[in-house]
Amino acid sequence: MRVDYVARKVTLDDGFRQLAEKKLAKITKYFNDIIDMRVEAAQERHLYKLDLFVKGKDFDIHSTAQHKELSAALQEGVDKLEIQARRAKTRLKNHKPRGGELKRVEDWEVEVIDSDGESSGPPRIIERSSIPIKPMTVEDAILQLEKSPDQFVVFRNATTDRINVLYMRGDNNLGLVTPEL
Repeated sequence: MRVDYVARKVTLDDGFRQLAEKKLAKITKYFNDIIDMRVEAAQERHLYKLDLFVKGKDFDIHSTAQHKELSAALQEGVDKLEIQARRAKTRLKNHKPRGGELKRVEDWEVEVIDSDGESSGPPRIIERSSIPIKPMTVEDAILQLEKSPDQFVVFRNATTDRINVLYMRGDNNLGLVTPEL
C-alpha cells in the first residue's frame, strides 16, 4: 500500500508516516482495489488539519479532521473514512439496477403492419433490367466480371455460340452456367 503525503506548514516525521499507514490499513479490509491514498496535513494557528483521500476503482471517499494534536486528527479522520468505507461497501454489495423489477406481460396481441423483407403472397418482380449479350470467350468474361460492379456476366460464348452466365461465388471463386438446349 502506497500513501502520498502533502504537508503544508508542518513537518511529518517517520513516526507519523508509519502511524498513518497502520491506521489507513483498516480501510484496505473493505476494498481490494484501492488505487490511491493521500494524506494532506496543514497547520493553521494552533490546530492541525488533515484531509484524507482514498480513491478506488468504484469509489472515492474523503474525510477532513481538525485537532490540537496531529495523531488525534489522524485517528478522527480515519474513523470518518472507515464509516464512509462501510457505507460504500454496502452500496456496492446491494446495488440493484434502476427501475425495479421487470414486469412480465402474459398476453400481447401483435399486429405486423409492414414487414421488411417478408411479403405475403407470391413473389413479385421488383426491378427489371436489360443486359446486352456480347460474344466473348470465357477469359474475356472473367475480365469483364472483375471490372463490373455486378456479381454476374451474361455472354455468348464465342467458342460454342451458346449463352453462358459467369457468376461470383460466395467463396470468391467463379461459377459458369451453360444451359442445355
